[in-house]
Amino acid sequence: MDIFKESLVSFIKTAIKEKKNIDITNEESEKLIKNPPDVSFGDYSLAAYYMARYGFKGKPEEIAEEIFNIFMPNLARIEDLFDKIEIKGAYVNFFVNKARFASFVVRDVSGSGGDYGKGSPEKPLRVIIDFSSPNIAKPFGVGHLRSTVIGMSLSNIYKFCGHNVIKINYLGDFGTQFGKLITAFCRYDDIDFDEFEVNPVKSLYNLYVRIHKEAEEDPSVDDVARDNFKELEEGLVRGNAGGLEDRLGSIDGGQTESVMGTALDMGVMDNKGKQLRITKELKSRFCDSGPDGKISLWKFFRNLSKKEFEGIYEKIDIKFDYYEGEAESAVFSNDIKEILLKSGIAEESEGAVIINIKGGKTPALIAKSDGTSLYFSRDIVTAIFRMAKYNFDKMIYVVGSEQSLHFNQLCGVFDIIKENLNKISEKDNTRFKRYASLISGRLVHVKFGRIIGMSTRKGNLVFLEDYIKEASLKAKEKLLLDNKITEADKDGTSLKVGIGAVIFNDLKTRRTTDVNFNWDNVLSFEGQTGPYLQYTVSRINSLVSKLGVVDSEGGAASDTADFLFSKNDDDFNDIFLITKQISGFRDAVGSAMELNEPSVLSSYALELASLFNRYYQNYRLIGNDSDYIKPRLLMLSAVRTVLTQILNLLCVPVLERM
Repeated sequence: MDIFKESLVSFIKTAIKEKKNIDITNEESEKLIKNPPDVSFGDYSLAAYYMARYGFKGKPEEIAEEIFNIFMPNLARIEDLFDKIEIKGAYVNFFVNKARFASFVVRDVSGSGGDYGKGSPEKPLRVIIDFSSPNIAKPFGVGHLRSTVIGMSLSNIYKFCGHNVIKINYLGDFGTQFGKLITAFCRYDDIDFDEFEVNPVKSLYNLYVRIHKEAEEDPSVDDVARDNFKELEEGLVRGNAGGLEDRLGSIDGGQTESVMGTALDMGVMDNKGKQLRITKELKSRFCDSGPDGKISLWKFFRNLSKKEFEGIYEKIDIKFDYYEGEAESAVFSNDIKEILLKSGIAEESEGAVIINIKGGKTPALIAKSDGTSLYFSRDIVTAIFRMAKYNFDKMIYVVGSEQSLHFNQLCGVFDIIKENLNKISEKDNTRFKRYASLISGRLVHVKFGRIIGMSTRKGNLVFLEDYIKEASLKAKEKLLLDNKITEADKDGTSLKVGIGAVIFNDLKTRRTTDVNFNWDNVLSFEGQTGPYLQYTVSRINSLVSKLGVVDSEGGAASDTADFLFSKNDDDFNDIFLITKQISGFRDAVGSAMELNEPSVLSSYALELASLFNRYYQNYRLIGNDSDYIKPRLLMLSAVRTVLTQILNLLCVPVLERM
């Protein structure tokens, strides 16, 4: 919080205490202060509409006048910060001393460096963010890109605001499709093991497509696949005997790692933990060994996929704290079904098991008529496990809008469990009741729209790896054409520009909006794009380097002792607009977190970059004396600091030069 806003916070708290004998916190007071939509309304505003809750009575205009009369006798105490206070309808508007404000903001950023804008809440939250979640044995599809970049960006934002963040990638590693995949792998004798070694996940995907097509012509293939999956599921359940309550007990005892184990079974990995090369002999050993062989095959597929995913995440600088999978929860889904049935929370309907959600038209289905577990029941188990492991305050699921019903029902189930705890037997369910009762009200679905219009020279784009290659190639062409890159730097820079372009394109619009994709627009160095922001930072670096007054850390070489911009300088109005935008950085980050909306930061950054570039075009620093240059270099350095922070928060690579 800047000194100008701090003074208003203090005044508001004092006024409410003295006039109404009500104590409010700094946080409550700060929330009353707004940024007016137009500069003619001042720099900060206090709306009378919000003061009624603190004992102020009358029409909004009358309350505004009362507040104004409280402030005016004390204006002398802050006259070095504010030039005037005005009433406009129901608003009390405050006009800062612009020269002092601009100077303070620049010194504040320069003194804080990379920590500028970071939060330090009194009670940091423990926040789980569940995002990306690709499917095992399928190449990473572009459909998972939005979840990945929105989730990573939110993780960065929450952490920047001072909260404790746990990033989880919940892999789609369970379901009837694995029965088909195991069937295909064991059924076909013409598998190219050399190609399998080079592109294992694409090879698995091709096997799945092949068996799916065959099943359409021969339904008996599906029968074999179902039997294989059932054998896999029963084998996993047998391997985790003990039940849900025992597993929660293990977590209480410190065993938080997955009970699914590693792929050491049947020689899938050697004793050094290296994945073995698939051969005809190894394939036969898997396929001829009953349930144990199928479990080992499943683990083998899972490890191959995870390794490939990690390679893609590394390219786009995405990191997770933990990988989880549906399979671990699936083996305990039957326990959940029995607990909820016995308590009357769930009921049988035409052989299936359902829960009627309060206010919902569609019941939640937790088990099919054949007893097979469903994604919904697995999510219930997963949430309980995570509460036991991490004791979270908030858990955010970054999943597409098409899953809104699913997550509304999931939240509804935990509300019902909390309301009906007394119906759940204490015997054998102590830990379940403890953890399940804490989850209500802590789950958040961060939904998003689709990406429309992605394609490459080869046609519609399906796999993210192809997308990254295409982005890098097109960025290279654009950079060379615009003379923004040398031949020697083209590969590394073009990859970062390409990645930055596609990520920013995803995050610049509200997440619930469908994203329209066009390569030329996405890679433009003008307008609302990632390359535009990357180039702006690079341009500041170049300017600072030419002026030669910046130290090796990237901050201003001159000290940050008092200096004051002059209102009489020809560039002062633009300097004030830039510093006013910089001063809103903390609010922008806070708003992005509160709304779970990275696009708030994208819009903020584009406006700041636009203000800087206008300044750059209109004013010349080179050739002026040192006393004139240094405060402006500090201002430009402040712009660079904030833009760099935002690019990092949004997962967009920062380029020193372009």
